[in-house]
Formats: sequence, structure tokens, C-alpha cells
Amino acid sequence: MYSLACLIHLHQGAAEELSRALGELGAAVAPVIEGSYNGGDLSAHFAFPDEAAYRTARPMIDRLLAGDGVVRADTAFFANGPTGVRQPALGSGILRTLLLCADHDATQARVERFEAEMVRMPDHIAAIRNWRLSRVIEASGELGWTHVWEQEFADLGGLLGPYMLHPYHWAYIDRWFDPECPDWLVNVRLCHSFCAYGRPILSGHAGTA
Repeated sequence: MYSLACLIHLHQGAAEELSRALGELGAAVAPVIEGSYNGGDLSAHFAFPDEAAYRTARPMIDRLLAGDGVVRADTAFFANGPTGVRQPALGSGILRTLLLCADHDATQARVERFEAEMVRMPDHIAAIRNWRLSRVIEASGELGWTHVWEQEFADLGGLLGPYMLHPYHWAYIDRWFDPECPDWLVNVRLCHSFCAYGRPILSGHAGTA
């Protein structure tokens, strides 16, 4: 399976029409919740059975993302990476999408170590109900995004409290994101976005593009 994550910055008043149009192409679409960082105003998530289906759909998606109402879109197309599902029917939860660019002294060994520590987070942080870490095939927007880290939480408190403040997060993960740390790997410019889709994303299909 393949996915396309789109974090879209909009001019005022453009959300309703674009949401409808993206939904007609098969996307799960939701407004981004206040408090996100560089996460856009609208989040859209597509699921594809194979890369050929993505290639067929992408020109239509790009036409919408180039519309007058769009300021900028950060997108990442990826083959679905390692995934964990604790709560498959979590339809009322919060999906957090992090687009990141691992580009500082990014040797293969360092990237693989970073990925291994990221996917161990759910072993320590019970608030992460479902999760997926994927390497990006194609990216657009501010940076050449290399990874998409997605997590579903039962509510926003699970993300902003137990997740962000957990000792595993600040003792192991934060050092990859800190320019003052010798292990720094991830570009300081991120897309940290969260929203409520009203249906499961990581345990099911985001759409039928």
C-alpha cells in the first residue's frame, strides 16, 4: 500500500470548496487543529493500492493544489512503512502527521539508528494508539521531506501530554532534532500537524483513489 499526505496552507475562505474537491478524488480531509506548527490549514490523506494508481491520480491532485485558494502545499508520497495498531476502530481520535527531513550528516547508519529509535516509541508511550513510520518517495513543499511519522491518539491530550513529555521522547528522540546535540540529524524546519478525521486512518484506508 502507498499513501500521499498533503498539508495545505490556504487563503481565507478556500477550505470548504477544496475539501469537497479533494474528497471527490478519494481523500480523507480534515481541518488542521490550532496549535500545529507549520502544519497548514487543511490535511488530506490518500491511500493507493499501488504506485500506478498514485501516478494516475497525481495530476488531478496537483491541479487542485495549484488552485487560487492554495498558498502552499507540503506533500509526501510514500510506501507505507512499519505500522503498529493497538486500537483499530479508533475513529474519533487525533491523527498527528510529522513531515521531517533527515539531512544533517545523514549517513545510512545514522538514519537507520534514528528510525529504529522512532519505531520503539510506542513500546514506551501507551498514549500512541496506532502508528506508522515511512520513508518518502516523492516530496514537495518547503523541504525534500525524507520521512513521515504518523500517530493516532485517543484525544489531543494524549499527544500534547504523555507523548511530548515522556522521558523516552526527551531522552532519546529529541537529540536527533536538536542542533546543539552531537547526534543532530533532522532539519529544524518541520511540519507538525494534527487533526480529527472522524475515521481510522492508520488501521484502514484513507480513501479509494
